[in-house]
Amino acid sequence: MSDNRRLPDYEHPPVVAIVAAVQFLPLPQFTMAEAVAVAREFDTWRVVDVPAALAPIIEPQPGEPHHETLSLGIGSPPIRLLLEEEDGRWIFQLQQDRLAIHEQRRGERPSFGNVRPRLETAAEKVSPALGRPLLAQDHAPEVVEVTYDNHIAAKDGGWSSFAELNRVLRIVGEAAGEPPYDTVEQLTLGFSEVLTWDGDFAGRLRVQAEPAQAGDEGPILRLRLLSRRFVHGRELGSVLEQCHADIVEGFTAVTTKQMHEIWGRFQ
Repeated sequence: MSDNRRLPDYEHPPVVAIVAAVQFLPLPQFTMAEAVAVAREFDTWRVVDVPAALAPIIEPQPGEPHHETLSLGIGSPPIRLLLEEEDGRWIFQLQQDRLAIHEQRRGERPSFGNVRPRLETAAEKVSPALGRPLLAQDHAPEVVEVTYDNHIAAKDGGWSSFAELNRVLRIVGEAAGEPPYDTVEQLTLGFSEVLTWDGDFAGRLRVQAEPAQAGDEGPILRLRLLSRRFVHGRELGSVLEQCHADIVEGFTAVTTKQMHEIWGRFQ
């Protein structure tokens, strides 16, 4: 992949949130004591919650079934720390083997150009509190995950009901079947595509679409794209950028030219 290639871009993209996450070689422990120490480093942020940790990220080889992990450990379950800035634009997550930063739309749209440096800064900020460098040495990154959450509102044009999602997504046919079963009331779909690096399996791009209601926006199609790639010793920033490119190019590939015009595509 050429790092300087021009990606598709839009004047009014429907993105409402961007998440960048890194799974790393796990810390020896991440208990409430470590969570408190980390929260003190983010003195202007508030603690949202300390829920159970997320399961480890697993991407099976192409053709292999995906098996959910089941923990049968004794004692308290692993925890996850969630912090939020006052205006709710930024959310930070940390657990024993994962770091994530979220940017939510608050007026201005989210941008990967904002998210990537925030992730790197967060790792540097928590390392002293943990007494060890994150995303380096014994806690090197293993998997990178970037997610874009899009709200495609009917009021913005291009479609008016969930029976017309073929106007938004190329994978959807104009008719669901033969009459009288040719009109879809609602549609939820998901699919994945294999990603490679130098010809080898490197991860997946996942696409999910589902109908929803979003307050003043009215009916929307929620379209989520997630790129997940193994690091395999490569420079972390390069893998993050590659995941970003997967999503931008994937978004353009799975949506229609009619919607590109509505969103103001200019390259």
